[in-house]
Amino acid sequence: MKIKKGEGRIPFRRLIFLQLGLALFLPHVLSASEFFAVGNKTIKGFEAVYSHTARGLGFRIVGESLLVERKMKKASRAQLKTSSPVRKAFLIWSGETKEENKTREGIIFLADGNKHAIITQRIWKQNSTGILYTALAEVTQYVTGSGWYGVKNLYSEEVNPGSRDPYTVAGWALVVVTENPGSREKNSVTLLAGLQVLKPGETYDLSLTPYAPPGSPKPGAIGIIGGHGRAGNGSANLLNNKALTGSEDWDGSAGKFWDIDIFEFNRDNNNDGDEGLTLTIDPLLQWLYPVGVVVKFKAHE
Repeated sequence: MKIKKGEGRIPFRRLIFLQLGLALFLPHVLSASEFFAVGNKTIKGFEAVYSHTARGLGFRIVGESLLVERKMKKASRAQLKTSSPVRKAFLIWSGETKEENKTREGIIFLADGNKHAIITQRIWKQNSTGILYTALAEVTQYVTGSGWYGVKNLYSEEVNPGSRDPYTVAGWALVVVTENPGSREKNSVTLLAGLQVLKPGETYDLSLTPYAPPGSPKPGAIGIIGGHGRAGNGSANLLNNKALTGSEDWDGSAGKFWDIDIFEFNRDNNNDGDEGLTLTIDPLLQWLYPVGVVVKFKAHE
């Protein structure tokens, strides 16, 4: 996981000849109309699964891809570090199956040496080469604070056998909402989860304004989780049409085809939110599968 500071820089310009050149390496076959599609679309596959306002609220995200080269690991662990008590914890995992399969709805959650059988409380699906899915379950009772957490037996199948990338995605993320009751700062934290297939040549908007507390249009931090990102394609995230960083964001920061990125803001680099707050994902040259967005706002008293 990498933590990035927001910058008000112009995003990458679309280079049509690069899109055409890299088409041979994309996992889907694109038509000419898909390459030259323009205009922003709306991300409709997300829903709010948690939202709360209290003093000292914040969030942490840890996780990892289970893909290594052409193979998939059986288990994965990551270290959570937090100095504040845990208020809520949610496990998100994502993969792809050849057809409908109930096995993907269960997973083993690893919590400081203990194993817990988890069944999803919510699942989202989209057709792709096979059937992409995102599953979510609350695991607050197993997350007591800092420690090593992970998953085992995440179900994802080889949907491109014989190719250089047999698996499309196989990753997990633990989203932890922390609370420091002694803090003077009142914050709001919202977790949006779901799934949408984003294709090259288009940009996609997600309005965050409905989740901001009254009079608080500017975020303190945004976390973005998703699959299929790889370095070298220039895919970017924008806030109110300003790039969050000066470089590509969807680059497999949490392992092969898996991204967990946190963008922090302050008064100097915050975007002007008077007209509302819109997060934009620009796939540019690759297919992307966002599965979660966490946003923290500073709430007014």
